[in-house]
Amino acid sequence: MVVWSVLVTLSLLTQREQLNRTAAELARIDAVANLKKDMAIRKWASTVEGVFIREKRLPPVNSLEQEERVTAVRYTGEQFTLVTVTPMHLLLAIQGMTNQEFGSRERLTSKQLRNPDNAPDEWEKKALEQLGRGATIVTQSLPKKGGHGLMRAMIPMQMEKECLECHRDTLIPVGGLRGGATVSIDLNTYRTAQEPTWRTIQYWHAGIWLLGLATILLLHRVFVRRSAEQQRQDQMRRENEAAFAAMAEGAVITDADGDILWVNDAFCRISGYERSEVIGRNPRLLKSGVHDKDFYTRLWQQLKTAGHWRGEIWNRRKSGEVFPEEISMQALRGPDGRIRRYISIFSDITQRKKSEDELAAYREQLEELVRQRTEELTVARDAAEAANRSKSLFLANMSHELRTPLNAVIGFSKLMAGDPSLSPARQDNLQIISHSGEHLLTLINDVLELSKIESGKMEMRPEEVDLPELLGQVVDMMSLRADEGGLDLRLETVHLPTLVLLDPGMLRQVLLNLLSNAVKFTPAGEVVVRVSAQPIDAATVRLEFSVRDSGIGIGLEDQARIFSSFEQVGPAHHGGTGLGLTISRRYVQLMGGELAVRSAPGEGADFHFAMPVPVIAVPDGVGKIRPVQLAPLQTARQVLLVDDSRDGRLLLRSMLEPLGFVIREAGSLGAARAALAAAPVDVVVLDWYLPDGEGIALLGEIKGAAGGPAVIMLTANALAETRNAALVAGADGFLSKPLADGDLYHLLARLLDLPLVEQSRRPAVFGEIRLSTAARDELTPAERLALEQAAIALSPSEIDRAIGQIGQRLPELAATLSTLARARQYQALWDWLEITGSET
Repeated sequence: MVVWSVLVTLSLLTQREQLNRTAAELARIDAVANLKKDMAIRKWASTVEGVFIREKRLPPVNSLEQEERVTAVRYTGEQFTLVTVTPMHLLLAIQGMTNQEFGSRERLTSKQLRNPDNAPDEWEKKALEQLGRGATIVTQSLPKKGGHGLMRAMIPMQMEKECLECHRDTLIPVGGLRGGATVSIDLNTYRTAQEPTWRTIQYWHAGIWLLGLATILLLHRVFVRRSAEQQRQDQMRRENEAAFAAMAEGAVITDADGDILWVNDAFCRISGYERSEVIGRNPRLLKSGVHDKDFYTRLWQQLKTAGHWRGEIWNRRKSGEVFPEEISMQALRGPDGRIRRYISIFSDITQRKKSEDELAAYREQLEELVRQRTEELTVARDAAEAANRSKSLFLANMSHELRTPLNAVIGFSKLMAGDPSLSPARQDNLQIISHSGEHLLTLINDVLELSKIESGKMEMRPEEVDLPELLGQVVDMMSLRADEGGLDLRLETVHLPTLVLLDPGMLRQVLLNLLSNAVKFTPAGEVVVRVSAQPIDAATVRLEFSVRDSGIGIGLEDQARIFSSFEQVGPAHHGGTGLGLTISRRYVQLMGGELAVRSAPGEGADFHFAMPVPVIAVPDGVGKIRPVQLAPLQTARQVLLVDDSRDGRLLLRSMLEPLGFVIREAGSLGAARAALAAAPVDVVVLDWYLPDGEGIALLGEIKGAAGGPAVIMLTANALAETRNAALVAGADGFLSKPLADGDLYHLLARLLDLPLVEQSRRPAVFGEIRLSTAARDELTPAERLALEQAAIALSPSEIDRAIGQIGQRLPELAATLSTLARARQYQALWDWLEITGSET
């Protein structure tokens, strides 16, 4: 910046000096011009030998008083005096006027003076000497104290003929130097005129100086940055070079021809060569001979085309040892795209190869061990699957064997309980039979449900459910047991939606289990079922269930184990499998809740859970009918019952014949095939296990033929696998024993498009029938024996045949007996025939 300032200052001073010279030059030109002009006027005056001036106009020039005067007359007659003015006097007058008007100083000087006032000063003396030596003009700019200086100029005055008259006393010849005319001009006027130019020059120099300073600062900043960047790059390069040289991997840099330019210390350590031994040589000195020529050809081809290569190479150390190395090679190209350098980074992988070999050996050992273990696990798995199959087969067989007699026990007990002619004692006996059968069925179901849960085969089957109806059914189912125990069973609901989406079977089972325990362990007091709904969003509610009792309660130490399988607390005489709460808790978890209990000994128990359920919108004005029974048929429908159990067939006949169904029976697959070939039927109710095979085989035959009847699989095997297998095989419905008449009615209504009605009691037609002892005595011994045997066998066909024989002789009595038989009022028939329990 200092240099720049000095340069600008020098330029400014140079410009000032140039302006000064220009001013001096202009002054010199003006001075010379003025002198030449004066000399021209003097010469002209000399050529005319002077001029005349009126006396009163004479300039203040010395010696004019001595000049000749003449009198002149105007045309008007006025006289005036004229004075002769010589060329010299005229020149002096002009100089005087110029000095006065323009501030310059012009005068004449000579070394031969006539007038002392014209004596030359020092400069004029020097100028006269120069003119005497032949100079035509002498100019010089001289400094002036307190001003800008003077421009002085002198031109020669030569002796002329016209001047001899006045200067005859001199010895200067014509043409000789008589003296000089000089002028002095103040340079201030010229320099003042240059001030605007000088200020402009100053402004420009100031701007250029500032611009230069800014440029210098910018360049300095750029330089500093580039210098810092260069230093940083140099430092980074040095650090990279140091790191490159110190890294554990070997590094080699070669030129485009492959000659080694640089190696690091690790290269020397791995290869065994000194740096001086390899610089300038080709890396092929490391070749081990393990790889063939094609290997290196492919390597260099990829390196030159793709620009890089990575892999494993076996090389040879200086000692001759062959070793493996993992190497990465990169081609470095210049701006023109040509390869300038090759850089290679490699590491000795001898130890890694050794480890890999060891690992390969270990892997082979492990694979062999895994193979052995896999074989053992396969054997164990096959054994476990065989055990599961055995378990499933056992459960299926046990379910079938237990449910088959239960079907008859529970079914017939319900049918007989509908007979109002039974005595209270017999009604109690039937209730005991029914409750015991249902309890046994509950135990079987608990075992089967636990088996399904433990095998992971239990799945939710959500469906549209009328929640208030389901809750009412559950409470109704338990009301009889509560009444028998003298308990107050109540259902409390708060803001319940009508229709929800959930698994009704799971929820019903949970509530029945909880209610069963509550009734079982409550000697006196109440059992309250409370259900409330809390909205979660527009389509979901949180249902909160609580089953509270005032029973014996549960201790804190027992609360932790009551949910475990086969665990029971409380008095042993209450019985049960200990699976109810376990199954209930698993079901609640599947439905998205958690079953918990609050209780204390002697203060009752409160089992509660909550779960989110979707709500189904119910259109206004839509109610729900509860169809649980078929309406009497207007047109007879044919039903083929295929079951090896006579009791099972009799139960179904008892349920369907009163509604108008025509029943045909078969106890085996062969009999069923014959019955189907003899006449078409509308529905086949088919058992799974038959003496001569499985019912699913007949199912396949029926479904394989076009236009066959609907098939309902009815079996005591209630496992889910059995149900799925039947439906996959083409069954139109699946029912398990013991059979619920409502399920059968719903299924037949769907398959045969029959109407359903609300359940009602069977008409007690037998209540009005009068069967007297006298009428019984009218029977012959053979007729009575045939009817008694048919009634004991509970065979509708045999009863009808015996009644038909009676009708040939006693038609009115036969009609009355037929009414009892069609209504399946076998107990009334037994009472009339005096058949005792021992006989049956």
